[in-house]
Amino acid sequence: MPAFMNQLKRRVEHAIRRRTARRLLVALKRATHRLPSTLVAPGRARVLVIAPHADDEVIPCGGTLLRHRQLGNPTRVVFVTDSSAGLADAQAAQRLRDIRVKESEQVAQAMAFESVVRLDLPDGQLVRHEAPLSERLMAQIRDFRPDVIYCPFPGDGHADHQACALAVAHATVALGWKGEIHAFEVWTTLWPNVMIDISDQAEEKQRLIGLYASQMADRDYAAGTLGLNRFRGLQHRVQYAEAFYRCSAHEFQTLTDMLNQLVP
Repeated sequence: MPAFMNQLKRRVEHAIRRRTARRLLVALKRATHRLPSTLVAPGRARVLVIAPHADDEVIPCGGTLLRHRQLGNPTRVVFVTDSSAGLADAQAAQRLRDIRVKESEQVAQAMAFESVVRLDLPDGQLVRHEAPLSERLMAQIRDFRPDVIYCPFPGDGHADHQACALAVAHATVALGWKGEIHAFEVWTTLWPNVMIDISDQAEEKQRLIGLYASQMADRDYAAGTLGLNRFRGLQHRVQYAEAFYRCSAHEFQTLTDMLNQLVP
């Protein structure tokens, strides 16, 4: 019975987060729907990527990271969860973790990341670990000293992604960090204020997503993601683009505060 109640409680928490995320997106649209997005190009920068799960570094922003690679920009990826999909069977969870670590290592090698950090927090339960996650992200920011952080948008339709956004907001503001946050889309499209042309990187991005074979068994992430990138490119008359909400740490905190305040 305790296990059932814990599972039910997690489902309720996730449902509340999904509803509040939708309300956040509506509120943001009202504030920004008249603002056009701008097509921008990556510049020289130290790049930190906060990926809730293994594959969240390449699906939302793989093309952009390939452009950073072309510039020789140092890039660190922080994988937040253990990517075990929250499986109840310990052995099955470990097998999946091992597989996804190997897949992410292949991607990291191909992308020439300077470093990869694994925090190994429990997959599907980050809402319970936001405070310690924030502390650990502060340590990463102090150590790596990024100029730009890529992380999930607060309204993205996954509780782990929302928890990562809240932790990033707290960590960057607490540190007085002065760089730019580029919030990305995975499970929920956002209202972007910047886009990056990845037309020349789309084919390689598709190949890299395919390296996560364990995640491609029941759904084609590559086709879906490149379809979204193709759609994003229409606005700026380019073949493929990745969309982001670019803002300061304090602006990002305002957005994440809305996620916690919009209680049904």
